[in-house]
Amino acid sequence: MCTTLLLYVAYLVSPELVQGPILLIAGLMIIVITFTSVELALYFLILSTLLSPEITMGGASQAELAAGLVNTTESRGITFRLDDIMLALICFTWMFRMAIRNELNILRHTPINQAAGLYWVTCAVATMIGYFSGNVGLYGIFFVIKYLEYFVLFYIVVNHLDNEAIIKRFLFMMIITCILAAIIGMSQIPSGARVSAPFEGAEGEPNTFGGYLMFMFCIILGIIIHLKDRQKRFMLFGLLLMILIPFVFTESRSSYLSLFAALICFLIYAQRKALLVFLCLGGIILAPVILPKNVIDRVMFTFNQSEQSGQLQVGNLNIDTSTTERLRSWDNVINRDFPKNPILGVGITGGAFLDAQYPRVLLETGIVGLIFFIWFLRRVWVMLKQSAYQLQDPLMRGVALGAFCGYGGLLVHALGANTFIIVRIMEPFMIILGLVFAMRLLEQQKSNSSRSATTTSSSPPSTSHSG
Repeated sequence: MCTTLLLYVAYLVSPELVQGPILLIAGLMIIVITFTSVELALYFLILSTLLSPEITMGGASQAELAAGLVNTTESRGITFRLDDIMLALICFTWMFRMAIRNELNILRHTPINQAAGLYWVTCAVATMIGYFSGNVGLYGIFFVIKYLEYFVLFYIVVNHLDNEAIIKRFLFMMIITCILAAIIGMSQIPSGARVSAPFEGAEGEPNTFGGYLMFMFCIILGIIIHLKDRQKRFMLFGLLLMILIPFVFTESRSSYLSLFAALICFLIYAQRKALLVFLCLGGIILAPVILPKNVIDRVMFTFNQSEQSGQLQVGNLNIDTSTTERLRSWDNVINRDFPKNPILGVGITGGAFLDAQYPRVLLETGIVGLIFFIWFLRRVWVMLKQSAYQLQDPLMRGVALGAFCGYGGLLVHALGANTFIIVRIMEPFMIILGLVFAMRLLEQQKSNSSRSATTTSSSPPSTSHSG
């Protein structure tokens, strides 16, 4: 304890001097905690997903990026966060722990196993080919490892959580993390800058924070729809408003569009549609009155930016330069870059930087990677949809519905962001996905045990006859 306090004081005085020892001690603590209590390690990971600082190493300068001198993913530098380090250590420590206990052969099967595995193998093979051909640096290998960690995190949650109380404790921890992140987001509003996730550095990533808040908004809304306790529902409505405030001020148009898509999913698949229709109509009516002018201007800026060189035009409307750049990146990938490496692509981070998930997958992993990626997305969609209808527990059924509709929003969010590789979206998403499937397996086990008990009790007692 004293050593930790001294290191913290030293960090405040001279961060560079003790940064290495702090990371080393923190890493050793995470390894020990994971070996002794996977549950405790995952609690720390959940808190760190949105509440950990970042360190960017290498990469091009902002002047070089602005001038367009370099435009590869690797030129953006390597960004490390505490949750990156924790995720890596927890995943590898957990796999080592399972191996020495001979428990790797009893991992639970999930519907996404094959799709996730084949997609990751494709990423790894494409990146190794790109590495040996000189297109991909060491940075790309870090990305491939990170993709593996996302899937391993899902398996840790599914295989470790076999108790309803623990599953709900994890959900509670995720909601607490969301509340803290929303409060920190609201504290940024007076600065006048776009709201971003906590500890995002000088530039920030409002698009990332918007995607995360949209997903958590859907989780809370799904719980409200299925929860019967009026007092708890009233409290959750307050939490929805707490999430919406920083969400609006992210000024992320991709996030706005994703929320719209998620709400459409709710209207299609939710059972209590009257409440949703009332909320949506109320939001539409009040939006022009309560939305800040800068938010409205941000949305309208898409079509009313003053004329600039290189803008796309749709009729008499000028598409803003940012949207134009995204649209052109799609065109460049499909018509220029993809035909050069159509089978396995150029490898992870081997191509130009793209702020859109789908063309990036096509560019980096080719048609093979895109097929497996779409298969993976499809399997997740089916798993969440089935869970939203099959779960019996009202709370977790609401979580499943919210995750399903929020996932629909993330699929739209990925049109203008690298949604499914961003740590601060994928970690919460994979944890929620694991919680939903763990609850589904738990209920299936209870149902099978109940049927077995009923069959046993209804069977006639055996009789023996002796001559």
